Amino acid sequence: MAQGQAQAQVQVQGRARRQGAARWLRSVWLQDTALAVAAVIPELFYFGTLIAPWADWQQRMWMLLLALAEVLALVVRRRRPLAVFATVWVIAVTSDLLSWANTIDYTPCFGLLIALYTVAAQYRRPVALGVLVASLIPMGMAIAETIGDYEGPRTTPVLVANIAFYAPVTLVVWGFARWSLATRTEAERHRQEVAEARLRVTQERVRIARELHDIVANAVAVIVMRAETARATALEDPACSEAFAHIEDLGRSTMAELRHMLRLLRGSDAATEDGYSHGLGDLEQLLADVRKAGVRIALEIRGTPLRVDDSVGQTAYRLVQEAATNITKHAGPGTRAVVRITWDRALLIEVVDDGAGRPPDGEREEGRELSTGHGLLGLRERVALYGGLLSAAPYGPGFRVAAALPVSTAAGPAPVPR
Repeated sequence: MAQGQAQAQVQVQGRARRQGAARWLRSVWLQDTALAVAAVIPELFYFGTLIAPWADWQQRMWMLLLALAEVLALVVRRRRPLAVFATVWVIAVTSDLLSWANTIDYTPCFGLLIALYTVAAQYRRPVALGVLVASLIPMGMAIAETIGDYEGPRTTPVLVANIAFYAPVTLVVWGFARWSLATRTEAERHRQEVAEARLRVTQERVRIARELHDIVANAVAVIVMRAETARATALEDPACSEAFAHIEDLGRSTMAELRHMLRLLRGSDAATEDGYSHGLGDLEQLLADVRKAGVRIALEIRGTPLRVDDSVGQTAYRLVQEAATNITKHAGPGTRAVVRITWDRALLIEVVDDGAGRPPDGEREEGRELSTGHGLLGLRERVALYGGLLSAAPYGPGFRVAAALPVSTAAGPAPVPR
């Protein structure tokens, strides 16, 4: 036991050391120091005479001091971009002046380019253009100092070669910095737009939830209470009492679903479920309620039921619910209907009625008043969301609603719906 605890402690300590090392390697200070050293060391050999045989120890000391000052400045370039640029610029100009005076032979360039990039990538265009123009001064001094070592016909080729080196490199560094700033600005603007859109969506969902609660929930609650009162006073008529009991049950069920929807609307993620959902296993109970309204509706299942996602099962339930509700409202009692569930490569759902119980014109107008006119539209959007297809059209004297939803056979057969 003690040995196991010791091994576990060693593993924890080792993991902590590795995490600390990873944080140290990701340190901004370490990255900037490494970049500064990687830029200044080549300068000493490419733009200076640190190891030249004719350079004395004083010249080497001057070059090392200037290079060290440049490294120390570049280490803090992200915190003080303008101050670092000014420091590196002064070091570059000082080196060029000392080279003109033949004190040393050192014309640094890379450190100045890094400082130029840092400022151009963080500041607005006027400041970026200002540091670009300022960078051309030590660049021009370096070119002039180099040309001074040549005379006669060799002057022009050396001038062209130096301009062809310094000018493109400086402009490319400056342009890349501006492009980097524009990319970051666009990404930040996009993030802000997304955040604002999410905020607007959340506010709209809260407003819809409030409206649903204030209008629909209160109305349904009144219906349930009135149904309870009417059922209590209609005990002498069993049929009437049963009808009011059915209204009461439907009202309570509607209130439960409405509370669930309000929780989803007020939540941070509308797709989050809390375990309350209907599926294919609840179809028989749904159709039993429809039969109480006088519609003779049957359920037929063909093929071997498969497991489907909860969202797909709930979509299938809503489809049958909407179709059955439309039959009840628009066709009325006495209508014959059938719900066919076919398991194949896709989940095929078909709800067909014969239209035989179509109510008179007065009741038909009442059915239109009870309809919101958005049921099939919302159902079509819900089915399309999961890659399915929906059709709804007259079918002889009646109406037919059919849909195909995708299924996954990886999980194997599912229990037969109750």
